[in-house]
Amino acid sequence: MAASKTAARPGSLKKYREKRDFAQTPEPSGRKERSPKSRERLRFVVQMHRATRLHYDFRLEADGVLASWAVPKGPTLVPLDRRLAMHVEDHPMNYRDFEGNIPAGQYGAGSVIVWDRGTYSLVEGDDPATEIAHGKIKFVMYGKKLHGEFTLVKIKAREGEHGEPWLLLKDRDEHADPKYDPADHPESVKSGKTLADIARNPRAPTWQSKKVAKSASRARRSPARRDPIPRPKNLMLATLVDEPFDDPEWLFEIKWDGYRALCTIEDSQLALVSRNGLDMLVRFPELRELRSAFASLPVVVDGEIVSLDAKGRSAFQRLQESQKKPAGLTYAAFDLLYADGADMRSKPLEERKALLERLIRDTDLVLYSKHVVGKGEALFEEAHDQRLEGIIGKRRSSTYQERRSRDWVKIKTGHEQEFVVGGWTEPKGSREGFGALLLGVYEKRGLRFVGSVGTGFNAKLLREFSSRLRRLERKTSPFVNPVVARAPVHWSSPELVVEVRFSEWTRDGYLRQPAYLGLRPDKPAKDVVAEVPVHVEP
Repeated sequence: MAASKTAARPGSLKKYREKRDFAQTPEPSGRKERSPKSRERLRFVVQMHRATRLHYDFRLEADGVLASWAVPKGPTLVPLDRRLAMHVEDHPMNYRDFEGNIPAGQYGAGSVIVWDRGTYSLVEGDDPATEIAHGKIKFVMYGKKLHGEFTLVKIKAREGEHGEPWLLLKDRDEHADPKYDPADHPESVKSGKTLADIARNPRAPTWQSKKVAKSASRARRSPARRDPIPRPKNLMLATLVDEPFDDPEWLFEIKWDGYRALCTIEDSQLALVSRNGLDMLVRFPELRELRSAFASLPVVVDGEIVSLDAKGRSAFQRLQESQKKPAGLTYAAFDLLYADGADMRSKPLEERKALLERLIRDTDLVLYSKHVVGKGEALFEEAHDQRLEGIIGKRRSSTYQERRSRDWVKIKTGHEQEFVVGGWTEPKGSREGFGALLLGVYEKRGLRFVGSVGTGFNAKLLREFSSRLRRLERKTSPFVNPVVARAPVHWSSPELVVEVRFSEWTRDGYLRQPAYLGLRPDKPAKDVVAEVPVHVEP
């Protein structure tokens, strides 16, 4: 985490003034104050600021100004929790009391509250401006919300990243709190108001009553242009390939084993929808907490609903086991379609993922899907050793396409896919419900029978599934080819989709040693085809 270069020394308000029209914004124009020759404690303020995206402005007195950083996830008392802090222009000292609405059309337009303020003292050195210029400052905070020792350290910018990134960390001391979340404390320490209170308060300062030209007035009232929120009809899907590969133009992720779901949050309204349009909040109401899981709204995220074990491994079967909250219920987020008022689908994948990682504020409920660059074979071996379903390869420069694409590929450690249920056999002996499910996949001619599955069911599943099948029973076979079964058969409308693990496909296109894993209400039956891997040349 060492700084890559020295940082600019605080002390100039030139950039601050160049970015603002003080005839229109209520922010103070301010002036640089004389630095005290000796003061054990200096002043700080943290302002909660909803502009294009919600963030926290972290400001420390240094050389007569407020050295400032924008912290997307906000400061925390969680020990050693790293928070990105983008170094921005210095602000005047009297900005520490500013609370109000910056009008549309002005730099930083949005609502501001004084989230915390107080004093701080240096742990190392005797001049904060010098410490900041050296790229690292350690200090103790004495605020109403923030207490104890912190560190700000400059880090190297990522390739293509603009600005000056730092990290804000809470050091270990008696004030550390591993459960702390700044979102749980949304009130101003100055007025007791929240951002929403300020935004709807007509008496909150907006702009001075100075006359301006009509064109400027119109610009002031017109919000910054935002792209329409995307409503994709289809999600981007991966093509099955036959073996892992290494390629520096690709990144590789673990293949999550759960329910694919698109998360859209708009005006605090949450939609979590499967590939075929099912409302996944009905099945998983606990995921309504996703409404506050991201630092910028509105937002559209692509991901997978998973159940994680103690080692962080997902397993589809755990999502099937109970109608209660599954253990380790998590939303694994791997792509970003919309954020900060911009449609991200035409942006390169790496850019989308970098922003997604920074937007996640609830890391208990949302898991960012990490990746490795170029090393697909090593990640595949790790997935195999950990008994995971497989890996996903994605071209680093790929755009988001609402179809199955070869810019995304999947490599499985075993054989597992969805099948359509077209009937069942009668049970034998003491078994209740049914003997086996008759399975098929769609081809050009129609639904082709590929085998039956009778293992993987307990008594409860047999009863529940049998009840579903009876409601779908029909007199004729839905399959285009003959069905070979060892017991009397019943036909059903081909509506149910199930996940099945099997050892291999036989030469004549049937399943060998299939085992039932779970019901897939999120997959459209008409989309189920035999997944035959293709070869990809790195």
